[in-house]
Amino acid sequence: MKSLRKLFLVGVCLASVGVAEAKGPKWEYMVVSAGLQNRSLEQMLNARGAEGWELVAFTRKDVAVFKRTAR
Repeated sequence: MKSLRKLFLVGVCLASVGVAEAKGPKWEYMVVSAGLQNRSLEQMLNARGAEGWELVAFTRKDVAVFKRTAR
């Protein structure tokens, strides 16, 4: 599972390299294992949103990938 998560994150990062080269915004990413109950998942998503993170993917393995403009 860790290797799948790393592979996915590498793909996301490589996709963002083209954007960075075009002088677009720079992103930072966060990968979270979200194996939670629905209520806890809702609280976690709201908390990340309040911190400026945007959900960009949610895998079948309950892994959430967030991004925000690099600070």
